[in-house]
Amino acid sequence: MATPNDLTISGFPDECKNFDARHPLWNEMMTNLVAALNIAFTRVEDMTLAVDKFVYFFGRVIFEDFMEITLISQHGYGVAASKLLRSMYELTVTLCYLHQHPDEATTFLDYHAIQQDKLANRLIETFGPDILAPDLLREVRGRAAAVREDFMVAECDHPNAKMRLNHSWNRLDFVSMAKTTDVGRLVVPGYFLPLLHSHPTFGGLTERLKIADGIMELNPEAQLEIADRSLMVAHNCLIEALKVQGEHFHIEGLHSALQTCLRDFLRVWAPDSPLLNDAAISAGL
Repeated sequence: MATPNDLTISGFPDECKNFDARHPLWNEMMTNLVAALNIAFTRVEDMTLAVDKFVYFFGRVIFEDFMEITLISQHGYGVAASKLLRSMYELTVTLCYLHQHPDEATTFLDYHAIQQDKLANRLIETFGPDILAPDLLREVRGRAAAVREDFMVAECDHPNAKMRLNHSWNRLDFVSMAKTTDVGRLVVPGYFLPLLHSHPTFGGLTERLKIADGIMELNPEAQLEIADRSLMVAHNCLIEALKVQGEHFHIEGLHSALQTCLRDFLRVWAPDSPLLNDAAISAGL
């Protein structure tokens, strides 16, 4: 029977100290990073175009994702950090892509109607035809029908191929989209490796097991290697999001602050890098 002195402690309380020991420059780096984030996001911006709003608010969400990944990485939860990194990376790719292709922001927005229609179908399949009010269902169906043709693709390369509804808002698959952006170089640590843990895979399972005295069991220890890898990629994604803010909105003072952030990134993650010189930093690595 539990007593007040038998409280369960979740997590790895000592890992925060271990994190500081592994990354002694982290707090100094965060001070400079927060300064850049304040310049980028703590301001009033007159945004009339859809792409402006997507660039700003996706950037802001990426910042929130980074803080979540930082918190759990400091506590040693590498697998959890990896799962969060997957969605953060997808947001970063989408942010960069829309910044480069502002004319496609409306397409991105229109696909929301298709997603709502798909959700309505799943609700009806699960809970029955009366789960949604008739007027609401009619509205959802009407909005999807108005844009459906824009998202139809051929099932194969045959000239008379049957058409089907695309699974995504863009005709490029996600990896191909990522490779058109500056964060395409992060597709393995930001997308494929997190996939091992965000979906049930044999590889993801084996990373969480250990064998001791001939017995296989779940490894209860902190996943520090995965935590640090995920946090480094998340840090990189956040810097890319800041670069997009500066390019898109031409924010006064952000370029200088970003140079400091780039230098800090190398100091934390690659202190022996030859890129740690003014010329390389000024070129944006």
